Amino acid sequence: MKILFVEKRTRTDKLGILYLARILSDAGHSVDLIQTDLDNIDEYMEKNFPDFVMYSVMSAEKNWFLKTNRELKNKYPAFQFISVMGGPHFTFFPEEGMEDDYIDFVVQGPGEGVILDIVEGRIKDKFVIGHLPDINSLPEPKRDILYKYDEFGKSRMKRFIAGRFCLYSCTYCFNHLFKKLYRDEKGMFFQRNSPERMIEEIKHVKEQFGLELVYFNDDDFAANSEWLEIFCDKFKPLGLEFCGSIRASSVNYDTLKMMRDAGCTFMNIALESANPVTQRFLRRGFVTNEQISNATKWSEELGIKIRLQNMVGLPVEDPLKDALETLEMNQKINPTDSWASIFQPFPRTDLWQFCIDNNIIDGKTDTGDFFKHTVLKIKDADKIDRLQKLWFFAVKNQLPIDLVKVLIELPYTEEQLQKIQDIRWDIGKKILYGI
Repeated sequence: MKILFVEKRTRTDKLGILYLARILSDAGHSVDLIQTDLDNIDEYMEKNFPDFVMYSVMSAEKNWFLKTNRELKNKYPAFQFISVMGGPHFTFFPEEGMEDDYIDFVVQGPGEGVILDIVEGRIKDKFVIGHLPDINSLPEPKRDILYKYDEFGKSRMKRFIAGRFCLYSCTYCFNHLFKKLYRDEKGMFFQRNSPERMIEEIKHVKEQFGLELVYFNDDDFAANSEWLEIFCDKFKPLGLEFCGSIRASSVNYDTLKMMRDAGCTFMNIALESANPVTQRFLRRGFVTNEQISNATKWSEELGIKIRLQNMVGLPVEDPLKDALETLEMNQKINPTDSWASIFQPFPRTDLWQFCIDNNIIDGKTDTGDFFKHTVLKIKDADKIDRLQKLWFFAVKNQLPIDLVKVLIELPYTEEQLQKIQDIRWDIGKKILYGI
């Protein structure tokens, strides 16, 4: 079979797709991927006639994927390709796919165990439930279909994942829903690839594509201290750098030094809000400001760059006050990079329901862009949008809070705000990743 994965423009190594691609390829099927912002999809379809067109859908992008699939189905009825929708959105909202006559299969949850059955005709039902795989039994991702794009293939940094799933259930996240969905398979949660398998995959990618910086997509790379110690010992001889995300409560000075000595150069640490009441509201009260301050300070002292992650526009009593309090803490800590995203209410999460119950959104509100505008009916919404764009510069230049308050009062065009955002991304990539 000829199988095509379709993306609009992916900004990261979408490893879920690449795992599926490897399974399909190993079974003898032809697999490819295109980005429609870079490729002419009509030319591709007319030349290659794929048997299956597949999409991995995030909620914020669902309308584009649904529209694209519908248009392709209408344009190319002659060879009647089979469409498969999966990914996070259809894991939690499979009914939206079931109601769409242009979609042939809807996959809920991980697709590794069912994708061959779909392609090879052993599954006839439109709704397909995936199960949590033993990740140590999976083949390595098929990266060439993405790395044909120089942005990925020639990048010094490439992405991996050592451990799947998250221990925690923050109110803004789908994780609590995922745990409920797979409560009968809870023994498969929180798996990690063995250090040995991880090292072999890294070696293979380095040999085939070139590699200097290994980025781990794990929610908390330091969650398992025993695993981490073995990994660091085996990674150090490779002479590569690595980075990723950690929880401040998972590390101490010695842990961070071990990571630094093995090649760790950069880590994300999530603060979200500096206000302890807000932290409990988000179910993040189990990480303290002191732990975050210490982990950042120790890391920076050791030469590990830190991006402190924050969230503005939260549905709290005074969203702007909360955001400015968090900004002040960022300035005090002064990490290498400070990141702010705008809270977006994902349907069926606990925080989405809170917003519904308090008339901050209605049931028809679409999820917005983390870096554009808030969709919440909250006071100072326009100021919060502007603050998000100016955040990085306010932290790095230690702008007085009173000056920040003046700057977010000023009118900006959409073009100006986007330009500020673009400059911020370019600076971040250079100081953190060297790209």
